[in-house]
Amino acid sequence: MIPLSARRALVVGRDASGDAAAVLLGRRGVSVIQVEAGKAESAHPEGRDPVELVVVSAGVGGMAAAGVESWVARGVPVIGERELAFQQSYCLHVAVTGATGKRTTAELIAHLLRASGRRVEVASGPDRPACGIADGTRDLDFLVHAVAPEELEFLQYFRPVVGVLLNAPERDEAEAGEAGVRRYARLFAAQQPFDWAVLESRAMARFEAAGLGLPGKGITFSASSRQADIGFDRGLLVSRIEGWAGPLWDMARGRLRGPHFAEDAMAALAVGRVLRLGLDEMTTALAGFEAPAGRFEWLGEIDGVDYVHDGCANHLEALDRALMALAATPPESPFIWLIAGGARDGRHFYDLGPVLSPRVKHAFVLGEAASAMQSAWQLFTPCTPVTSLLDAANRAVEQAAPGDVILYSPGCPNRGTFLESGAGTDVFRDVFRARLQRASGSEGGGVSTGGGPISGRHHNAPEPAASSSRPQTADDPVP
Repeated sequence: MIPLSARRALVVGRDASGDAAAVLLGRRGVSVIQVEAGKAESAHPEGRDPVELVVVSAGVGGMAAAGVESWVARGVPVIGERELAFQQSYCLHVAVTGATGKRTTAELIAHLLRASGRRVEVASGPDRPACGIADGTRDLDFLVHAVAPEELEFLQYFRPVVGVLLNAPERDEAEAGEAGVRRYARLFAAQQPFDWAVLESRAMARFEAAGLGLPGKGITFSASSRQADIGFDRGLLVSRIEGWAGPLWDMARGRLRGPHFAEDAMAALAVGRVLRLGLDEMTTALAGFEAPAGRFEWLGEIDGVDYVHDGCANHLEALDRALMALAATPPESPFIWLIAGGARDGRHFYDLGPVLSPRVKHAFVLGEAASAMQSAWQLFTPCTPVTSLLDAANRAVEQAAPGDVILYSPGCPNRGTFLESGAGTDVFRDVFRARLQRASGSEGGGVSTGGGPISGRHHNAPEPAASSSRPQTADDPVP
């Protein structure tokens, strides 16, 4: 561990995460210099006390974005804000990473733990920094982390008793190859033989192909593989773990739909299993869980058109999963009006074309990525660049017909999550509300809101199979 004997520290990042790190260091008697991302190399403290520790905000990104290479070369310890919080905390830790679904799964794990009486908080990136929770961890049983892939570079001694890897992306250049896999492996590097790793089965296969072992015990899950320890069969989550085998949960009983949410639920149930939660209490809690706003959120149906808000989808893997959730196999004809775009960020958009072709009726693309998306996708579906999210949403509303779905799923970083850049408002939701108000005031307008995602009028995923059987839920031995 890195002792906080440093007299002076440099904090990189002027955001909530960086501010929380600076405050925590100050409480420990450390003099702090705080700079913006990319300016760490030029930070030279005045006086005789040199910088003895560098802490990088969770919102900065990797080494290159932080600009800390020279400090590393000088032998100065460089850690992340999350690592600092871990070293200054007093409870057990659970951590979730992956290309998509991190925050949803972290919130779901916390939801299951709270329902069983555990005291839990969630630290999910720069908006909810771990350092802001560290001093209160004496009163917690668990701190659950949603860890961005870029943060993994700055973890050294961070040790979750359960680490979860939801997916290791294959499409994007930044995460492709063995280097990307090794980055994800850092989440598990400090684990002990009695700790647990919960991995999506394709991610586990990539670990094995790279010759990477896990220090602790492992559980795999998958919505597509029948070899995983926990799988997905006709709407049911099914365990193949000895002593815990059988149906675990019928997705139709809850508010989450689609294979991507099924995998989030599998991971959460696996974490609950190894932390010795009973299945009955977990499934009761799961029934009432709603995904965060903008995470494949069904806003409602107006005049036969469904509106799906997936604005948190900042990765091509997330966009892929949203399209597959709406149509697991190619439909008879395209029915989705897609709104996508944001930062270019090295994405390989062409690879998604075969998924778009049978499903997407028209794509409206915006932001820095618009030109690249249009070049890659116009071979597969009509693709129109637009000037803003508001423009895209209004065009989709005007042209969609009964039976269609309007899907907002950026597929790449959007710098303001799903907010209109610089406006601070959720534009897609506002467009839906305005359309809802007009439809509610007109005669004969068909309107439906709430009650969960679209029920399957368009997509052709198998209907859930009813089953009353399930494994024992008492204090079974942990697998």
